Amino acid sequence: MNKLIIITLLAILTTSCVAGKDELKRSEIWFDQPAANWNEAIPIGNGTLGGMVYGGVESDTIKINEETLWSGEPRDLQNYEAIKYLPEIRQLLLDGKTHKAEKLINSKMLGEYNESYMPMGDLVINSDINGKVENYERQLDLEHGLVTVSYSINNIEFKKEIFASFPDKTIVVKLSADRSGQLNFTTSLTSLLHHKVEVKGNQVILRGNAPKHVYPNYLGKKPPVYEDGHGMRFQMNVLVRNKGGEVISEADKITVSNADEVELILTAATSFNGFDKNPFTEGKDYKAICERQIAALERSDYEELKSRHINDYSELYGRVSLDLGETGADTLPVNERIKNYKPGQDPELTTLYFNFGRYLLISSSRPGKFAQPANLQGIWSRNLQPAWSANWTLNCNAEINYWGVEIANLSECHLPLVKLTKELTVDGARTARNMYGAGGWIAHHNADIWRTTTPVGGSGLWAIFQVGSAWLCHHLWEHYEFTLDKEYLKEVYPVMKGAAQFYIDNLQRDEDGFLVTNPSESFENHFKKPDGTVGWACVGATEDMQIIRDLFRNCKLANAELGINDEFDAKLDEYLAQLLPMRISPTTGRLQEWRYDWEPAYRNSGQLGHGWGLAVGNQITPLETPELAEAFIKTLEYRKPWETNECSSWTGSFSAKFWTRLWNGKMLQTVFDNHFEQAVFPNLTSNFRGFWMIDGNLGIMSAIAEMLLQSHTGEIVLLPALPSKYPNGEVKGLRARNGFVVDMKWENSELTEAVIYSEQGKDCKVRYKEKVITLNLKKGDKSTLTINLIFKREI
Repeated sequence: MNKLIIITLLAILTTSCVAGKDELKRSEIWFDQPAANWNEAIPIGNGTLGGMVYGGVESDTIKINEETLWSGEPRDLQNYEAIKYLPEIRQLLLDGKTHKAEKLINSKMLGEYNESYMPMGDLVINSDINGKVENYERQLDLEHGLVTVSYSINNIEFKKEIFASFPDKTIVVKLSADRSGQLNFTTSLTSLLHHKVEVKGNQVILRGNAPKHVYPNYLGKKPPVYEDGHGMRFQMNVLVRNKGGEVISEADKITVSNADEVELILTAATSFNGFDKNPFTEGKDYKAICERQIAALERSDYEELKSRHINDYSELYGRVSLDLGETGADTLPVNERIKNYKPGQDPELTTLYFNFGRYLLISSSRPGKFAQPANLQGIWSRNLQPAWSANWTLNCNAEINYWGVEIANLSECHLPLVKLTKELTVDGARTARNMYGAGGWIAHHNADIWRTTTPVGGSGLWAIFQVGSAWLCHHLWEHYEFTLDKEYLKEVYPVMKGAAQFYIDNLQRDEDGFLVTNPSESFENHFKKPDGTVGWACVGATEDMQIIRDLFRNCKLANAELGINDEFDAKLDEYLAQLLPMRISPTTGRLQEWRYDWEPAYRNSGQLGHGWGLAVGNQITPLETPELAEAFIKTLEYRKPWETNECSSWTGSFSAKFWTRLWNGKMLQTVFDNHFEQAVFPNLTSNFRGFWMIDGNLGIMSAIAEMLLQSHTGEIVLLPALPSKYPNGEVKGLRARNGFVVDMKWENSELTEAVIYSEQGKDCKVRYKEKVITLNLKKGDKSTLTINLIFKREI
């Protein structure tokens, strides 16, 4: 039979007309008990402040973070000796003397570890409880960014409402009861860092000092290093406002008795004054900042604070809505849904995970003068030695956090990563010059708030990753692809050009005359040569070459957009033609991870860096490079990364993106199932080896979006990888490159309607399965530029 699939296309003027403002259904994460630990707490955040809400009854805690509170201070970590050994290292690798090269890399090229992201402190509420607690519920309302805790004691209903406001830079807690005079509690502040607490009037004030140095957690438990005259200083203020009852100020806490309602209004600041300023001797006046903020907050009542928060947050969150079907599973607490998850069940959990990912990104990454991008744990951390320092790991994790930011219509949230990239160019230029004798700039494997760019300690297996800077520049270009903001492109193009200049100066010839990175490594993987040698140091790892090729191509595209046709553009052409190409193994048919046809020493490492050109770039696609796509499918079938590391963090995220971009919904759902069964904590955060790693949440969020819409190949592709688990659904507000916004509906796994909005008046190709149409859209009013086009498809 024939079925008509109608696609309506409209052109509109501004994003204010974009569909998706109204959620298809209410999104909530709820529990029927307080959090027993960090992995059951509910995260809140406004980009600057983060909190983990435990929701206790007798004793409640909100663990507080502030995005700029780090150990350390600016320091010169430049390695001025490495360049002397670089020629020898390169020749050893060309001669096949792997272990000698690795020994020299580890002894001469590595440096010191990053500093660490610090927990600021705890807001503690201890209540007087007399009676049995009943009807307990703790809930996160994703539509409004509100946490509520409710319960009853002796038929009295108690309620806490908590939110983190971006406009007012505060965390607010409102306590209430449905009978007057029922609130009796004490509130205080504490911290794991060196600190003092005092009470002034109706405020509790905590002042503290961060360490000069913190050792990474993987070096074992070590105390933080404090030194007089060093380390970032900080302050937290909590203002207590009551209706009814009595407020008593004590030495280090405030007691509230017989109140009707109470508001706890928290603000915080640090002395951080920029990556190149000493926070102790050149820091901001953090005390004055807190005092100004509290004074401003005192002028607004609770409803005004709440309204400003909801208006700001909902404008971002409400741009996209998703419905993947309903089964009634959301009547269970989320921890029970995770515990009982089985493949084929609970499609709403996929919807919830997508929405939770958007919530986390909004909560942890907002623009501002001192804004920081989401780190390994977003904006939330509880330990003095956080997992992997809670830094920005540039060989995947930091970037995975932002895979979905543009398609999820949260373009502003991308800007903190853009800012980090710009700031890295300062030390990156020194590293390029001092370590490699090259122009431009480079960033390696890790970065912290002080924006150092040299290889860290440990092993060159990870530390000499040479393309951290190039990968970050992919995000600079991608932000432009979605926004088409030429003023922005003019601003970031010198950063892209500088990154490319480093590789132009630094690439080396291999034995066949191709340009390669040397030394190189492949996503922390070991190879095994035919003679049995196991190692990691190599030349021209496939991932390196894919990322550099992407950078050169994007620089040329930027040149075209900006009307630049100079010697540098010609140089890019020259070097692009000489880059080592991808190779398919003649013995296995798999895509080669290394320049030579070497086997992975540990096939189940879960790390397939040479899939970067598929998952992140557009150098491997089913339509344009079918041979490479087929070769990588064979790699996936052999390596099965989704079966390692509990399918969490980058292993789950990369696996999901691989199958999404290979248009294989069945295998994509296998990844989702493994992730939900093995890699999700009771509070829906992503579990990697016992730690929350937010790239698991945000990478899977990206794959959920891209199973519905892709645009990285120059076409808008509709429902490219829809698993059969979601036969009926609807999405509104997803963004495609070149300024398009897309809404879709589908039934019985077949598209029934798509609405494409053009904000820029660009032409586009739209693909659904094997059918493609070209649209010549103009920028204008949607009511006057409506076009109906019909796909006819035999089914």
